[in-house]
Amino acid sequence: MDVLQLYTDIIRRRQLQLFGHTARSEPETDHRRALRVPQFEDRQLTGNDLEGWSRTVENDLKPANIGLHTAWRRAQDCADWWNFVLTATLH
Repeated sequence: MDVLQLYTDIIRRRQLQLFGHTARSEPETDHRRALRVPQFEDRQLTGNDLEGWSRTVENDLKPANIGLHTAWRRAQDCADWWNFVLTATLH
């Protein structure tokens, strides 16, 4: 495994951990409310535009073959989500 792949896996794992933390947080918290705000995902992304965070998480979930809605429900159980993240990011 090269260094770039190692860093990519670490970033993917951290993003999924943050997603789980956000999914379990209270609905009134700023970081949870920020996910409901329409962002730049509604427009066509071109060139060097950055993807929205939820779309990035969806891409991180694709290899595990689960969607964002399923991940949101699964992340409610911290231990289950932690095990999922570890197994989903192992190579």
